[in-house]
Amino acid sequence: MADLVTLPPETLGGVIDTVPFSRRFQLIPDVFGRMDSLLGQAGIFFAGPQTALYRVNGDDMEIRIGVPLPKPLPGFQMFDVDATRALHIRHHGAFDTLPRIYQALTAEVEARDLTRTGWAREVYRFMAKDASLNICDVYMDVAQT
Repeated sequence: MADLVTLPPETLGGVIDTVPFSRRFQLIPDVFGRMDSLLGQAGIFFAGPQTALYRVNGDDMEIRIGVPLPKPLPGFQMFDVDATRALHIRHHGAFDTLPRIYQALTAEVEARDLTRTGWAREVYRFMAKDASLNICDVYMDVAQT
């Protein structure tokens, strides 16, 4: 069961891109690779948690991947994330099972008579070579119908 939470506003710096929704699974890894490259070029060995925001616009998916930065840094696109209400599920394990989490959140939206309002987001809390150790908070922005 998902929790209904309030997320505060925040400003992140990272990568913003749009990819065809039908090719998102092939193209999203490149966006994360660009983020990793930016962090390396800036000499940042830890900045977290890393947050990925996803929003579908017609046939495209807008992707924003960012981290909290103490100030704007060269190459990073700064963006604001509005405060919102969201359904939340904490996911443990491999990221290839995340589609099941989104299915569960979508079912909760319908069961609670809510409406999706914008972003889905993944906040990566712990990532390991052993994917069974991964922890990712998954949120779906919602409003009362």
